[in-house]
Amino acid sequence: MNLILIFASSGTLVGGMEKQVALQAQYLARIPATNVTVIASPAYKTLFDQTVIFIPTEMKRSRRNPSLLFELIKNVHRIKPDIIHAHGHKAASLLGNLRLFIKREIQLIGTAHGLKRKNKAFKKLDTVFAVSKSIQNALNPINAIVTYNGIEPYEVPIPPPINKAAFCASLGLDSKLPLILGVGRLVKLKNFDRLIKASKNLEANLVILGDGPEFQQLQALISNNVALTGFREDTRSIMHLADLMVICSDREGFSLVLIEALQSDLPVISTRVGVALEILPEEYLIESSDETVLSTKLHQQLADLITLKEKQKELFIQAKHDFNIERVTAYTKELYQKSLTGNNK
Repeated sequence: MNLILIFASSGTLVGGMEKQVALQAQYLARIPATNVTVIASPAYKTLFDQTVIFIPTEMKRSRRNPSLLFELIKNVHRIKPDIIHAHGHKAASLLGNLRLFIKREIQLIGTAHGLKRKNKAFKKLDTVFAVSKSIQNALNPINAIVTYNGIEPYEVPIPPPINKAAFCASLGLDSKLPLILGVGRLVKLKNFDRLIKASKNLEANLVILGDGPEFQQLQALISNNVALTGFREDTRSIMHLADLMVICSDREGFSLVLIEALQSDLPVISTRVGVALEILPEEYLIESSDETVLSTKLHQQLADLITLKEKQKELFIQAKHDFNIERVTAYTKELYQKSLTGNNK
């Protein structure tokens, strides 16, 4: 099978979609008789190893830009793929614009990774995937197949690279207190400002891992029990030290940090966004990102952390099974095969 994967991110930001495309590309390339080519901005070349052919393409151009479309057509004719898989709305729109210039036997597939008001970009494609049921519903009346994202298993090295006492001490926090984590890019829709305000009177520490344009504004809000670390390479090790993960976004397509936390045996509470709605029982969903609502929910869950962890054990097992990248890749390959035989409809 000859595959082309396209994503049209134009900056240097490596978010959930970019990470997922890179991971799936590398696992697909390990399948015998499967050749994977990725077309994306030059900034993302370092995400891919030598098992994947990478074609750098400047994606700052408009989805209707003639030079960009011509460049894509030229690469398609040269590579002669069986399937072209576009990730994200802009890439899907580019692929739809190429439909007239691509042989009908080449299957055009698109994955919607996030919620948009307009989804017509996917209408011209043969098969559409959605990374959560909420996105599947948002795409209606376009038919979409739910294909969850996956992550690699992570085992804490022995001895562990860091312990809770040392980690808290490095941030000037009391290690005897419970540790709450927030993880993600520091942008407004993540509502980390509200989480910080909700945590001020807690008998617990809040640590937010991540960087972004809101860093300085958030730094101005912190109190003695709150710390911002910026981006950390060892996020998954830190998850094993924490007592609770909080997701308080207004909007999420698929939250990789939710799965990473659960695979780390770290309990999670979340606003009613993305795949959290499909995984977390009602008692672990937060009705809104209002700081009073957040504070109340945090107090409730912190009251008995031992019971909380025990009650989420089944979620930990589910996350390790259902969202393992090898399982996700095998399912994706199965859907590719069905698309080539017309069985995905």
